[in-house]
Amino acid sequence: MDGHGAEKFKDAGLIATSATRSWTRISAELRAHSAGEIGAFTPQNGEITKIIRDTDEAVSVRSSGGVRQEVAATPTTTWLCPAGIREEATRLSADIPEVLHVYLPPHTFLTPMDEGLGSFRAQDLRYQARVTNPVIQAMLEEITRELRFETSSGGLRMDTLAIHLILALARDHAETGEVHIPVAPAAGALDRRRLDRVLGYINDRLDDPITVSDLAEVACVSLFHFARAFSLSMGMPPHAYLSERRLDRARHLLAYSDAALADIALTCGFSGQSSFTKAFTRSVGASPGTYRARATAH
Repeated sequence: MDGHGAEKFKDAGLIATSATRSWTRISAELRAHSAGEIGAFTPQNGEITKIIRDTDEAVSVRSSGGVRQEVAATPTTTWLCPAGIREEATRLSADIPEVLHVYLPPHTFLTPMDEGLGSFRAQDLRYQARVTNPVIQAMLEEITRELRFETSSGGLRMDTLAIHLILALARDHAETGEVHIPVAPAAGALDRRRLDRVLGYINDRLDDPITVSDLAEVACVSLFHFARAFSLSMGMPPHAYLSERRLDRARHLLAYSDAALADIALTCGFSGQSSFTKAFTRSVGASPGTYRARATAH
């Protein structure tokens, strides 16, 4: 899933992107920006921007609807931008070598149909600079890590994170202040029958993209209840369980098949062999090639 980065940031260098990965509820990019002007733009997605690395003490000036925001663009400086507003040209006083852009499409936001929740649309996000909310910051760090170091369950991980991100934004960063968010999500673990259905679904589809919407539907619970209920049932979030199962699958294929590493990477949910090799090595302590050589030597 793409954001609007290619259209809005035509002159910015692209460092990493989620476009080739199985993220369905948000997308993200790491970009390098040069000093100068980013042209006026009207986004159709909500956007979060965070400075990851800055070496020249840049100053950013942006404005929309008569609101002007001038801030020092130092590491962790974060902005929010709702969908549908006309943002005038943004000016950067110096190069910024690494910036995270997170794009929030309309389908990720809350509707009156979502269980126990009010409406929170992409255009209801506050136009805000200097966002310091620690919950938001922690999730942006997790998105950055996933962009840099792809995991086998990254799609499901980011789908689940997107739900929590929207809830946090609705609670603390809605322009209208009228969104009703429960104090705590619905509690309770999945019963054995529902949990077995979900585990069976995951185990039967290790080779396929799996979304949090798929799993919530299989469990017959709301999207906003599922991740918490699964974690209470299994002692780990759904993406961690999926990652364990796919790692087991990778080990089996390496030891008992002659499948090419590139094919195993795709089978186990990675966008390419390089990401698979890095993740497998971090988890197992040996590269896929070394693991296969050791396994077949016995």
